[in-house]
Amino acid sequence: MRGRVVHVRGADSTAVAGEWAVLHRVGLASGEPIDSVPTDRRGRYVVSAPERDTLATYLVSARYLGIAYFTEAFSGVMELPDSFSTLAVYDTSSTAPVELLERHVIIRPPASDGTRRMVELVVLVNHGHQTRIAADTARPVWQLELPAGATGLEFGAGDVSEMALSFEDGRLQLAAPLPPGERQLLVGYLIPSSVRDLTIPVDQPVTRFHVLLEDSAAVAEGAVSPRGWEDLEGIAFRRYTGDSLPAGASVVVRFPEPAGARADLVLWLIVPAVALVLGVTLVRWLRRTPANQHAPDDPGSLAAEIAALDAQYAGREDQTYRRRRAELKARLTVALDREKGRG
Repeated sequence: MRGRVVHVRGADSTAVAGEWAVLHRVGLASGEPIDSVPTDRRGRYVVSAPERDTLATYLVSARYLGIAYFTEAFSGVMELPDSFSTLAVYDTSSTAPVELLERHVIIRPPASDGTRRMVELVVLVNHGHQTRIAADTARPVWQLELPAGATGLEFGAGDVSEMALSFEDGRLQLAAPLPPGERQLLVGYLIPSSVRDLTIPVDQPVTRFHVLLEDSAAVAEGAVSPRGWEDLEGIAFRRYTGDSLPAGASVVVRFPEPAGARADLVLWLIVPAVALVLGVTLVRWLRRTPANQHAPDDPGSLAAEIAALDAQYAGREDQTYRRRRAELKARLTVALDREKGRG
């Protein structure tokens, strides 16, 4: 595989010489670096796999100022281009602005115990030319206040490692660096059965805010207004939308009094992981745009996350590492099988 590492600053880019380009092979059983070379004076590198594994995924990483950057992943069955692909790296900043571009809140009807599952997908954007990092280890790169009483958080597959997400003091916190461009984060959680008027905090400006309610008796009020009904896979959602909401805007969802347990609970209400997947599908459909290059359960993004995990835990593979890697491997297997089916 041939490529070139460039440092992007503003509208200019310059070659990065002397940095190691590492080729990773991510298979179903293991992942490992298999070749590495320093970039030449023009930032170029050539790495190769001794034997191409058609069941594996490959990608190249390079570090710059302590931050790892990854190329697009490719399958072992793909033909490689003759031209040099470009891997962009950036300066870092603890003050580079991060904008909340979109926030999609999906709310299910009550479960048998009265709790409601909520799924949120947020889209962040770094419009600048610096990778946003934390000012220190005690502070996150970015955070978002979640509704009071949120419990049972589950993090879905997004554009950053789920291990970089946490929930502290009622806030979703991100610890991973944010390079320029858009990134999606996905989280699911439960709201207690006692909540009748749910306030969704708007603690920072957001360009587009969507609330989708399956419960036809529930209503959203405040800075969002009804925009009709949406149907996906036979499930109808009433959609509320607000544009250019300032910090402190009011968004309140009012639930009806409980009328007994529902007998027609669908699977993704019970299994959080399935809820998160359907949440992503809904958001993609609402945005009416092609899925991002690092879409959830895309083989490339999964391979990149496994490679990053292997590098992070190299030499100290503990139970957390093994559990997380097994989960990613299982999803990668499904994703690769899906790609083969399309071929």
